[in-house]
Amino acid sequence: CRFFLLGPGGREELRGGRGSAALSRAADRAYPDTPVLRNEMLQRTDLTSQAAKARRELLDAMIERSAEKDLGLTGYGPEVAMYRAALLKTGLHRRAAGGGWEFQRPGRQGRLRPAWDVVAGDFFAEARFRRVNLRALTEALLLPPVGMKPGAAPVFLTAVLLAHRDEIALYEHGTFKPALTSELCERLVKNPAHFEIKHFAAAAGARAELIAALAGELGIRPQDPERQAASLVAVLRRLVSAARRWERFTRRTERLGDDARAVRDALFTAVEPDVFLFETLPAALGLPPAEAGAKAYPEARRLAQRVAGAMAEVEGHREHLLTRLCDLLLEESGATTREAVVRQAAALGDGVLDPEVRAFVLTLANDAAESDQDWANAVATVVAKKAPAEWADADFDRFRHELKHRMAAFRRLVALHADARFHLAAGGPFSALQVTFTRPDGAEHLGVVTVRDAERSEAGRALDAAVDALAEVAGSKRRGTEALLAVLGERLIGAEAELAATDGAAIFPERKAAHG
Repeated sequence: CRFFLLGPGGREELRGGRGSAALSRAADRAYPDTPVLRNEMLQRTDLTSQAAKARRELLDAMIERSAEKDLGLTGYGPEVAMYRAALLKTGLHRRAAGGGWEFQRPGRQGRLRPAWDVVAGDFFAEARFRRVNLRALTEALLLPPVGMKPGAAPVFLTAVLLAHRDEIALYEHGTFKPALTSELCERLVKNPAHFEIKHFAAAAGARAELIAALAGELGIRPQDPERQAASLVAVLRRLVSAARRWERFTRRTERLGDDARAVRDALFTAVEPDVFLFETLPAALGLPPAEAGAKAYPEARRLAQRVAGAMAEVEGHREHLLTRLCDLLLEESGATTREAVVRQAAALGDGVLDPEVRAFVLTLANDAAESDQDWANAVATVVAKKAPAEWADADFDRFRHELKHRMAAFRRLVALHADARFHLAAGGPFSALQVTFTRPDGAEHLGVVTVRDAERSEAGRALDAAVDALAEVAGSKRRGTEALLAVLGERLIGAEAELAATDGAAIFPERKAAHG
């Protein structure tokens, strides 16, 4: 039986050997650059469930602890064995010149160097001009001449991407992703076709000047110690990562400075990193673009300072909002500190029966908040019925209006409670009402009337009997109730006048308009 290998050079006969020897020699010819990774669990087309779990733990460690020796892995688990075979012994993960650990290109004699050159050479060169799909890149690793096993390819590809993190922009479904996270990597392993990369070579001239100015103002340092300056991707990663943390209110509010709004809005319309930094961002601030062929960019420092100031304003907007909410709460309460409001609200105890008012009072009384801002955030959520992070500008205006009414009611409750405690020597649950009687001469008498829960039923029965008796004379229960109220008012005013004449005491001491 004769065997032939068909290739670009024509037909070649594979001589000698028995059984699968000819097939083995054909594979050697077709896959001359196949890396040798001495880990049986990883070197498979289909991983077992245990191997898949170990690989996932290894990928997480690569992303989260790349600067640590052995990626922070300890023990003798399968993920440790995978690390040693695929990354440590191959030189992909090794100590850097600065003393830390990082992912690096393997040496020229290493078996992984051809695979590295396929990715970082051929595909990265193409990615300088257009986005490259990671499915095509993964397939190139599996096909001749490399022939990497599907189980090992994601580990190798992740190492390459991490080694070039400051040069490679990663996109998922066309959207720029500022960093390769564990969650993102898990999706990439399952569906590489959903991801693309674009390589941004080191900028020069005007663009390099602008990147250096932005990096300096934003406090960005190159991750690679051998780099003299931060890269375009590093600058954009800083801006986009910050924008992703902004709450909904920060993203939508118009109550920011012109530069802050311009930079914020430009970030949420950015598509390509280079277009954004060199064209869109300058245009948003009314400055000329940084042309690719220009040798210098005179506006670099000015633009960088304005961008840094705008980012500081936007990033500080949440704290500014919460501080403003706290100031409004203290202003409307008439107190100078949160502790004073908390004490007033806590003193009301169980005397507040209305559920909505009770929720507001209990939130005011919360002394477990770590800061004034946290306390204000909780109170504002109760008043507006949604968290400040989810507000629009109109919600803030509605909160201010509603807070005035809530705090006015709260101050009245505090006054009622203080008077009720004065009038009720005995303890126990009670209800209190502030009552105003106006005499024919226009004089007003304000006061607090209280009733204990133990007295309520007896008072109710007495009132029902009196109303029923008066209904026959007055013509209706409503008219009987009003007659009783009028007589009670006259008696209370008379009693107050009598007491005032004898010893100066008063049931209803007159109060100023701002009662309590």
